[in-house]
Amino acid sequence: MPGELPESPASVADLLAHLPLPYSYAVRWGLVFNAALAERLSEVQAENPSQHYARPTLLTNGSYLLGGDLLSEVGPGGLYAAGFAQLDASRFSEILVVPWLEAVAMLPPSPVRP
Repeated sequence: MPGELPESPASVADLLAHLPLPYSYAVRWGLVFNAALAERLSEVQAENPSQHYARPTLLTNGSYLLGGDLLSEVGPGGLYAAGFAQLDASRFSEILVVPWLEAVAMLPPSPVRP
């Protein structure tokens, strides 16, 4: 892995040279992206039915969230390697990398159960 890991990456594009990421680093981040990218992810996963699936969660602002930990499994032999290889890397700058606690704060409230 060339160089030091960024302290505050802005997007997945900032992390490309470091992929796959060490789990202990990747788990600190949430990946936030728009509906078009969520749809493309769904298409890629449908084209690769034997791969592991990443299911984004809809956030209160209309964007989607995945845990950054999946970036520890995108290298050769990783759980998400096949699908990740099919994504358009030129769009990785559109996938924001935010601290996990900030990402979780954008989740919709859980329904209250009586």
